[in-house]
Amino acid sequence: NYVWGPNGIELQLSYTYGENNGTKDEESLFYGLEYTRDFTANTFGFAKLQGSVDQFSSFESDGFVSFGAGYRIYNTPDIQWSVQAGPGYRFAKLSDVASADVSEGAVGFASDYAHKLNDTVFVTNDTDVITSSSDTVVFNDLALNVSMTDAMALRTSILTEYHTDPEAGFKSTDNTFGVSLVYSFN
Repeated sequence: NYVWGPNGIELQLSYTYGENNGTKDEESLFYGLEYTRDFTANTFGFAKLQGSVDQFSSFESDGFVSFGAGYRIYNTPDIQWSVQAGPGYRFAKLSDVASADVSEGAVGFASDYAHKLNDTVFVTNDTDVITSSSDTVVFNDLALNVSMTDAMALRTSILTEYHTDPEAGFKSTDNTFGVSLVYSFN
């Protein structure tokens, strides 16, 4: 995150690699880049690019670019919760070469929640829903963060990706458990 005046930028990257008995069985990347501009204390506009790349999923890549408006339901020192929605464009490459790739209009909805439990521990839950004619995808990132310094925190999380219409032979849900180090530029 980086905030200056009424402007803010947030970058999210989550990379996962896994092997089972020497054979690669997981490699995925979740990404998100969002710009926000506050209009009032509770309303804001946004532009967002987000998606995933996963060679072990029916969606090898799934991206979404959008813009829209948001509203902060809570904005206190202990609880922050905002929702946002807007139109966009979805582009995806499917693992099945016989299937047509996705390139279509879509609508995105998001909820970002953070609750400070004490001076060093807080819980976050970020949910993104992208719906288009070919599929609806839900990304949910639930995390427990423990501050180690003013700028660094230890984060444990579960990132869930759910597709309503995966290709035949693929699971609809993919869960990734993570432990990471977070650095804040503010």
